[in-house]
Formats: sequence, C-alpha cells, structure tokens
Amino acid sequence: MTLAITFVTGWLLLGLAAAAIPLVLHLLASVRAPQEYFPTLRFLKMGMEKTARRRRLEHWLLLLIRSALLALLAMALAEPILKSTSGFFSDKRFAAVIIVDNSYSMGVGRGGESRLDVARREASKLLGGADRPSAAALILTNSSDRPENLRSDLEVHRQKLSQASLSAARADMSECVREALALLKNSTAPQKAIYIFSDMQRISFGNPVKYDTADVPLMLVDCSGGVKAVNVGIEKMKITGSRIAGREMKFTATLINSSATDKEAHVWLQVDGAEVGEPVRKILPAAKNDTPSGTDVQFVHAFGEPGVHVGQIAIREADDLTVDNVRRFSLRIGGEIRALLVAGSGRVAGYNPAASSHTLTAALDSVDVWSIRRRTVMSNRFDADSLTGAQVVFFADVPEFTADQAAAVVEFVRSGGSAVFFLGPTVKTSNYNERFAGMLPGRIAQAIGQVGMEAQGLRAVKNLRHPYLEGLYETPADYREVIIQRYYRMERLIGDHETVLSSPAGDPILLARNFGSGRVILATTTAGREWNNLATTNLLLPMVTRICFASAEHLGADNTFSAGSAVTIRFGEGVTGKSAVNVTTPDGSIEVLTISDSSEAVFTKTNQPGIYRWEVAANGPAGAFAINPAGVESDLSAIAPEAMAEAIKSQNDGVGVYFGGTLDDVHKSAAEAAAGDNLWDRLLAVVILLLVIEAVVANRFRRGDKPTPAHLNPSLAA
Repeated sequence: MTLAITFVTGWLLLGLAAAAIPLVLHLLASVRAPQEYFPTLRFLKMGMEKTARRRRLEHWLLLLIRSALLALLAMALAEPILKSTSGFFSDKRFAAVIIVDNSYSMGVGRGGESRLDVARREASKLLGGADRPSAAALILTNSSDRPENLRSDLEVHRQKLSQASLSAARADMSECVREALALLKNSTAPQKAIYIFSDMQRISFGNPVKYDTADVPLMLVDCSGGVKAVNVGIEKMKITGSRIAGREMKFTATLINSSATDKEAHVWLQVDGAEVGEPVRKILPAAKNDTPSGTDVQFVHAFGEPGVHVGQIAIREADDLTVDNVRRFSLRIGGEIRALLVAGSGRVAGYNPAASSHTLTAALDSVDVWSIRRRTVMSNRFDADSLTGAQVVFFADVPEFTADQAAAVVEFVRSGGSAVFFLGPTVKTSNYNERFAGMLPGRIAQAIGQVGMEAQGLRAVKNLRHPYLEGLYETPADYREVIIQRYYRMERLIGDHETVLSSPAGDPILLARNFGSGRVILATTTAGREWNNLATTNLLLPMVTRICFASAEHLGADNTFSAGSAVTIRFGEGVTGKSAVNVTTPDGSIEVLTISDSSEAVFTKTNQPGIYRWEVAANGPAGAFAINPAGVESDLSAIAPEAMAEAIKSQNDGVGVYFGGTLDDVHKSAAEAAAGDNLWDRLLAVVILLLVIEAVVANRFRRGDKPTPAHLNPSLAA
C-alpha cells in the first residue's frame, strides 16, 4: 500500500519561505571586518581562531534549528494529511473477488435467517450497489465450480449466489484466498480487493491466510452478528466389531457442546428406520475459552440378517445448527464367511506336505459352523475360478504359482479379498518374489534355523497391540510362548507393513499389509508343527478367526464417508463397463454413472449429508453409502476479526484489512482509512520540541560570552 501526504490548506505552504530568514540574517551578520597584523599578538590570534571555529558550528546548529522550526510551523498550519494513494476508494474502477463461506456452520440461524442468508444478502448488495466492482469473480468455499477469470457481467454472479446452498464439508479459507489472489494478478484494473463473507469460524481459518501483496485490501464481513450459537453436535462416530450377522457391534458417538451454558442431550440409535433400545441422556458442560466440551455415547447392536443395513445416531433436542445432530452409517453385514484353503502338493523328504493344511483345516472348522465355511483345493488344481465367492484364501506351503494363478490372486486381493500365505520347506522363494513383487510385504530370502528335538528355537516377540492379538486374553502372561525353530528371512520390506510376530532380532514371523482394496498376510514359517509350536498355543485359532472376520469386515468398511469425499463403488463380478448405475441422492434426484472396465464407478457429488442408494440397471447389484458432515465443523468457536486482521498484517506489513458486521460497516472502515490521518497536531508537537531545543542552545551561547578584560578593551581603557 503506497502512502502519500496531502494538505488541507496548501497555499499556506508559502510560509516555507520563512525557513530562509535565519539563513539571510546569518549571511548579513557574517560581513568580514578589515584585518591588521600585530606580530606580538600572534599567540592571541591562535586562541581566538580556535574559539571562532567552535562558535561557527554552534551558530550553524542554531541556524538549522530555527529554519526547521519555521518550516515545520508552516507545514503544520497547512494541515498535512497522510493517506493511501492506492486505497480502496481512490478509484471506483476496481476488480473484486468475492468469497462466500457455505460450509455448514453457516447454517446457524435465528429468526428465520441463517448466516448464509446474511452472506447472500450482503454480497448481493456489493454486486448491485453504487460501489459495485467493474469486474468480479465469485468463490463458494465448498464448491467444485471454481471461476477461471473475472467477469464484468455481475448478473451471473448474483444468480450463482442466489442458488448457493449449504455444504456439509469444511471450508478452507486459506486456499480460497490463494485462488482469489491468483485471479486478481491477471486483472488490469487499477484497484483490486478481496471480500470474505463468513461467520469467522476458527476451523475455517485453521490454515494461515497468506498474502503475497500489500496492494489488495481484504474486506471481512462477519455474518455471525457477534452472536454465539447454541449448539450440541455429533462430532464423530466410530463403529467397531465384526460385520457379521449375529455378532455384536459397538457404535460410539462423540458429542461436543459449543454453547456458553450447560446443555442436556438425549441420544438414540436407529437401524433400518426403527429405533433401537432406549435413548441415552447426557449433560454436556458449557464451552470454556472457546473450547467445546465433549463426551462419548455408546450403543451395542447385533444385526440379525446379512445384507446392506443403514442407520443413524441422532440428538433429539433442536438447536441453532441441526445438520450436525445426526450421523448416519451404511454397513454391508456378511453372513457366513467363505474361506478357500489351497493345500500344497510339494514333496520334501522327511516332511508331511499335508501338515500345514491339516492344521489350518482344524482351525477354520473349529469356529462356529455358520460363521466360516471352508472349501479346500489342491495347489495343482487351483485357478481363478477357485476364488469365486471366496472372501479369504489361505495358502498352506504352496510350492509355486503359475503366471495365471498369481494374476488371479493379485486381482482377488486388489478387489478386496484377503490372501494368507504360510511358507514351508517346499516353497520356491524365487517364484514368490517374481510372481508377487509389489504385493508381498517384502522380498523372501533364504530360510534359517534348525529343526528337530535337539534344535534350539527362538521366542517370538508378540505385538499385543495389533488387532489380530489385542484383547484376546486379560494379561500378557496369558499369551503362551511361541517358539520358532526355522523361518524365512525377509528383505526390502515395504514401509507400510504391520508386524504381528517377530524374532528377538526383529525378523518378521507374521506380517501384513493392505494392497489395493484387500489385504495380504504372510507367515514366514509353517502353519504345522514342523518349524514351530504355533499350532499348539492359544494364538493360532483366534488369529485365523480374526483374519477371517476382518476380511468380511474389510469389505463393508468403506460405506460411510465424510462430505466432499470421492466414493468408489465396486460392483463385483458380472458387472462390466457396458452397464450403468443409478445413484439416488438424499434429496431424491438421480445421478447416472458410467462403470469402468474394472467394474467400479466413482461418485463425487457428496456435499449433501444423508443416505445414497445405488443400483445397477434393472435387477442388478444394489447397495448404499452414507455421507456425514465434516465433524470438525461442529466446533463453532470463532476467531475475532481483529485478531485475523492482525495476523494477516503481521505476515505482510502494509496490507489493508477492514472488517465489520455488514458491508456498509466494512466500507465505512475502509473510507476512514482512505480519508487519511491529520498530522498537524504531531507537527505542532515537534515545533514545541524544537522551540525548547532552540532555547537551550541559544542560552548556552549566552553563558559562553565572557566580558572582555579592561586591558584588552580599548574602549574601556580610554
């Protein structure tokens, strides 16, 4: 921002000529007298010249002070005004970018008018008022429709503004300001400005608003009216447990209170349109220091039938913001889990090739018969068709895979299935490393260790925090020791792997990683008792069970999303790119998607919270997913416009930031800044200071003038 000084009474600057008066007087008084030389007085001459030089400096100092005194007095009488030459009101031909916050906190309202209604009204006033810009762009914080340039047709912006609706996603004001500055850089308008119409919610300004120019003033219109909202919302919801029919699941909702007083909330669970159990009553303390209070509410429910189920956790009490009183979910609950066991058919002297497969068969069949259904196939008969209908596949010491077999396994995991590999003596590691490069958690190296009654073993280190082991038993002592005699070492591990069991030296014994939409679990030792005692401990059976349940749970884990997310819908076998899918949104409208060759489609119009249902053509696969508001938006604590202005100014000294509750207030603030600051009183203060200094300096001169001795003063001698 460029500053300039103007004068109310400019003609009084003629008084600056008075600054020359001391100089003229000095020149008139400096006429030299004729000199006569007296040799006997040469020593006196040297002393007088030294004194004359000192007095000459003192006279020049006094001269400058008196000249500055008269000049500043003339300027003060002319009333100087400090103002911005690039201020907002210095030129009516200006370009503007208008940012309107349409995140769901703007839905707070009283008296039939929401904060978004206020923003629309005030922004429309700018676009249609006398001070309207010559060109503008409109940015809605939560809209994928971003302007590419400024337009002089303001009616387009007014129409878009009138159609703006609340979004359930979070607003990123910093990103919007960055886009606005980029648009204004391409404008040739002499003046530019950015307008923000927002409720100043702290979370929207969570990232620092960065300015890289001081020539674009920022106008902040606080649409909250300075009124603190009364709101209890559900910030987040967590669902745990096996997504299997008949098994209990836990639904935990976190409530927060942004109100200034304690609030009572009755929370209830609804499944498939019916209320489940009794509502839970909670008292939430008032927010303190703009920090909401919080508490958890938990429900337990078991789904009786497999299939797609939808529901919600809701607060009965109404408040200023209703959109966060409900959080919805959509789950695909499985029935029996279909597991495929591929038994190795290799031969090694002194080794029972069926040992690993027999151990896994016993583990899978010991679970509730209705929960897991096992099917077994020999490795030499395994093909892509074998995986049809399976959710998890176990490979028990399979020697090697053909290219077609490996491709089928990779696609199975990529599409959401789980593959579990138990290695053994017949495994050809080079084949595994070649066929499954990129899918396995690392490269399989040589096997180490000795087996037999006399051979020593290693005590495996158990990761009791991993979901496969966590909470199986009450204390760590209840987990039996796993002794490993022989295992394959791993090299070049992928960073995102999870270690469940390891050697004391850190070599992985059982590890897992996600791949595509599925999961890979690798045991570097056998499932049978040839290389370890895992089968005789109390760990193998529950781990196998949890792996199976997790595979079913994983398939239904992605049915609940936050607003603004891109939702990938996977249709499974039999659905090709020639099919179409209809998605019914919560407001009843229908969107048609094109299915890709990989039997999936991506849906991006998810700003509206609620249940979305999809169906492939007629009588095709169907499903649902839930969209919830961004949980952080329930925190309605705000940042003061004054604090925001100071934060922006601290990043770029000189930028103008003006704020108010209405557009008129903001313009008034900008007009006052553009009118300038009268400096005459400050100049008068300087004049008074100079008068004091002048008196001190002049008095010093007088004290230094000593009377001339009589014997040196001819007039007195006479």
